[in-house]
Amino acid sequence: MGDVIEGVEIWAIDLPGHGRSEGLPAGEGWTLMQWLPTLGRLLDELAWPSFDLLGHSLGGILAQMLASVDGRIGTVIALDALGPVADTDDGNLDRLQRIYDNRGIVDSRRRYYRNPDQLWQARMKGRFPLSERSARLLSWRGVGVNDQGWFHRYDRRLREESTWRLTESQIRALLGRIRCPVHLAIFESSPMSQVMDLIQGREACVPELYSQVFPGNHHEHMETPEPVARWVESVLG
Repeated sequence: MGDVIEGVEIWAIDLPGHGRSEGLPAGEGWTLMQWLPTLGRLLDELAWPSFDLLGHSLGGILAQMLASVDGRIGTVIALDALGPVADTDDGNLDRLQRIYDNRGIVDSRRRYYRNPDQLWQARMKGRFPLSERSARLLSWRGVGVNDQGWFHRYDRRLREESTWRLTESQIRALLGRIRCPVHLAIFESSPMSQVMDLIQGREACVPELYSQVFPGNHHEHMETPEPVARWVESVLG
């Protein structure tokens, strides 16, 4: 989408463990909450007076969470994301038990492909189907190759279960602490659109929220970027 947005300077980052960014040190943990100081230090390094954040899915969730604690955020534009996945107290405790019981099982296996075309084809058939063009764009910065073949470089911990998740009431309290405008794009064929009762409840918690519905699936901003790009331009214009 960055190729078709006009009049906007975009600084894109690889989140920890994604693309060419290393994963966080083991001592710093691996929950979304523990990513926030890392992102805050990035803003400190840039030392700009304010920041407009644009994020899709996990990136949108992190942008919202960061805006709830950092007053330098001027605008959040979130694509198909409004708060993280929630769980109940019992759900958290059950998952903690499961993680504890499996403490000696570490699955660090990496799948290898004979050539990059096989890698793209596998990505096209993921949880959210993609065209080959979008699969290449999404994966290229996170691809590696060695004597065993081509592989996805991402930190394997990204596939592990979260040790603890916020409850729904905590997520709504967090969203209520965002003091900047939040512009939300919802793609009508994405999983998010299937839980609109939940989303509408969260929307009501955000002090200043504007939502726009677009046709398409979870990665529509990649498949048909122009409509979303025009919307982003209007928000930032």
